[in-house]
Amino acid sequence: MTDSLRIAVAQTGTAPESHDAAIALLEQSIAGAPAAELIVLPELALCGYGDAERVRRLAVAQHSPFIERVQDLARRAGKGFIAGYAEEGDGVRYNSAIAIGSDGAIRGNYRKVNLWGPHEKSLFSPGTPSTVMEWGGLKLGLLICYDLEFAEAARDLVLRGADTLIVISATSHPYRVVPEVLVPARGYENGCHVVYANVVGRDAGFNFIGMSRITAPDGSVLAAAPAEGPALIEAEVKPATVHAWRVGHNYLADRRSDLYRLG
Repeated sequence: MTDSLRIAVAQTGTAPESHDAAIALLEQSIAGAPAAELIVLPELALCGYGDAERVRRLAVAQHSPFIERVQDLARRAGKGFIAGYAEEGDGVRYNSAIAIGSDGAIRGNYRKVNLWGPHEKSLFSPGTPSTVMEWGGLKLGLLICYDLEFAEAARDLVLRGADTLIVISATSHPYRVVPEVLVPARGYENGCHVVYANVVGRDAGFNFIGMSRITAPDGSVLAAAPAEGPALIEAEVKPATVHAWRVGHNYLADRRSDLYRLG
């Protein structure tokens, strides 16, 4: 088992107005995190969140020339990426997270299940739960923003083997409760790491709160970004930390879900 995976979170601000600008954003994150093995960018980072016209204009298929450029960049840099984009697929549009390995291969592509508010529901169709991906000794499950507010979404991934939740987000004011409370709580109640990558600043009618963070299974914060301005944070995420915590806090084995109505 790999001892650890160095994960960087790029808390992005200004939304890209073109695919060239999105590539430049990825290149900037590479330059700012030279030691990172995996770089995580927020929800819809590759097209911006707030401007519906821009989202439609920059939406692409999973297998498209733009995504091939991202794959090539990952391969040349020797780094993995997980980033949000607007995906055209099956005749509809999805709010998606693509996972690309350091070899440039697509490792996963998650389409957001729980769409938030009229803005998202007018632009996107809901997807299906993420697969669990082996990555550097870890097992990653993907969530996007509002998904985190449904405890069963995180629990489902952990029951399927995830030890690290990658949560890309566009959380806006006044929802500081999400990074301050829900991020560590989801990690604590499931005995897993949570990597939370959020947008910061204004985009159209939205004002995003930043506060990206990486938390440990005991709820402690390994790295945190401020509520103002773009930032890059990093942490070593270790499978051994998860295993050690679960030895004494085995909520998954101790739960009595059969006694409760969950439907």
